[in-house]
Amino acid sequence: MKTLIEAVIRNKASDRIVWVDAGASVADAVHLMAREHVGAVLVKTEDELFGGIFTERDLLVRVVDAGRDAATTPISLVMTRDVRFVSPGTTVEAALSLMHVNRHRHLLVIDGPTVHGLVSIGDLVRHLIEHGEGRFEAAVRDTPPAAAGPGR
Repeated sequence: MKTLIEAVIRNKASDRIVWVDAGASVADAVHLMAREHVGAVLVKTEDELFGGIFTERDLLVRVVDAGRDAATTPISLVMTRDVRFVSPGTTVEAALSLMHVNRHRHLLVIDGPTVHGLVSIGDLVRHLIEHGEGRFEAAVRDTPPAAAGPGR
């Protein structure tokens, strides 16, 4: 049986969804991301609705590389608005495929207007390794030492 995203969300170390207000500065969002040890935060509009996502890649490309001041730039100016999402009933494999094809590291999990969570590619890989029935551990054991060395 294929594992569904809802199982990944249930088994995450924290089921807390990290939000930042759209009017917050980039610096506020970055401090929150660092404190919560996350690579992305969801952005909430003034109406308390989902407005977008702000990721480490947004910080790199839209703030640092663009020469913007993190302290004065509003998150709403540099967040990603076109967010990829899946439903809780999506399989882990389908979610990973979507992430790979679109080069995203985070997927919003929603069902209608309800936000169930945010999953990262790391969450999905961790889930596959922990629930892979020994396939990944066996692959590591069977890898020749030269292939498993530094820089490979």
